[in-house]
Amino acid sequence: MSDAASSATIRLTGRVAVWSRDERARNRLALAVQQNGYEAVEFASIDLLRAGLTTGPFSACVLDEPESPDAVRQMEQAARQGGHPTQFVVLPSLNARSLAFGGPICDVLEPPQTAERLGRSLFAAVGRSRLLAENLQLKRRLESRMFEDLVGHSEPMETLRRKVGEASEHERPVLVVGEAGSGTSIVSRAVHLARCGGRRPFLKVCCEVLSAAVVHAELFGDGRTHGRLASAQGGTLLLEDIEALALPVQEQLARVLEDKQFKPTGSDLPVPLQVRIIASTHADLAALTTAGKFHPGLLRHFRMDVIPVPPLRDRLEDVSTLAEQFLTECAVREGQPVRKISPEALDRLRRYHWPENCRELQNVISRCCSLTTSQVLTAEMVEPWLERAATDDPSEPGLTLREMERKLIEATFNRFNGNRELTAKALRIGLRTLSGKLREYGYPPRGGPGSNRESRAA
Repeated sequence: MSDAASSATIRLTGRVAVWSRDERARNRLALAVQQNGYEAVEFASIDLLRAGLTTGPFSACVLDEPESPDAVRQMEQAARQGGHPTQFVVLPSLNARSLAFGGPICDVLEPPQTAERLGRSLFAAVGRSRLLAENLQLKRRLESRMFEDLVGHSEPMETLRRKVGEASEHERPVLVVGEAGSGTSIVSRAVHLARCGGRRPFLKVCCEVLSAAVVHAELFGDGRTHGRLASAQGGTLLLEDIEALALPVQEQLARVLEDKQFKPTGSDLPVPLQVRIIASTHADLAALTTAGKFHPGLLRHFRMDVIPVPPLRDRLEDVSTLAEQFLTECAVREGQPVRKISPEALDRLRRYHWPENCRELQNVISRCCSLTTSQVLTAEMVEPWLERAATDDPSEPGLTLREMERKLIEATFNRFNGNRELTAKALRIGLRTLSGKLREYGYPPRGGPGSNRESRAA
């Protein structure tokens, strides 16, 4: 099917920018654009056109006798700065036909420059623009899902998202480095989602809490079950706290990454490694390697791609956004309306140094929600849960950890009207643990007289 037949069968619409130094030529071009079914917007000067391409979405732009290819590239750059997939149609002058105006987003319309030929060029240009716009929209939707847990709009978080995006473009091992509570596991999962999406396996092994023998069995299997390396094929395997791996296991893992294959326990046949390896750590692996506590061959594989996760104290402008997310999580978990936080409370949170990072902020919000039924969290509510700064008066009395625990448990128990199942779920503890604590505080056994009396909670 010819281009003419295609354009006659399928009608595209869109806004087309028209520029020419000559007013009459500009008017004729605008009329030809309109005759082909598009909305024409005329620009009398090149500066106005540049501003228009930056701020307004145009499917195509018709340039009549531009001075040089550089002038066209400047217009293309203006459109890209505005995030618009504008395509260009160039009508060169007689003296400039030998210049290289063409390109991936630029068509050159040679004479005769009739309305019909202009229409065919616009049909192709607008079609490409629409396809690029749809791809850009899909990409943004995918990125929003990939990065939905990377909360914050500070410069360190923008840098982090860029690093995650760069890591998603290859299959090399990645090392995610950050302080405890900063979100290294969340960042690791974001790398997985950016590369593999949500349909591929994402498995993890916590090296710190498992012995060397158990970690080996987890990775390579035990002869009866598949290991994580086999189960995660086609997806991602996260090794949390990789510095805790025993040196013999580190050496095996380094050999696996070097050979790009592994032998499951009980098998003599090597299996090709088709797993993305991501490791997370809170330690300085280079220093551990120098001290002989980390395998240099393993470090070499992770050195190329390191993603540093910023601590919360370096992005305090994100505290309000994080607090809102944690308030929403509390509301969903407890089936309650979403609370708000007062400006004074936010100011206090921003002045805190957060030694335990985002996890500490999440705990503070969760505890405050459990301790009160108020719809607004105040500075007085968050203050008891913040570690005292060095400038505070050490003689000022505060709650002990035991007192804070009892206050939290009793307040949550009262909030759910003595329902132990809901209380244990909200506190994220076992029902038996909750009953033991209540018995310690003098509450009657479950179901006994006064077992849910609100008067018992101070």
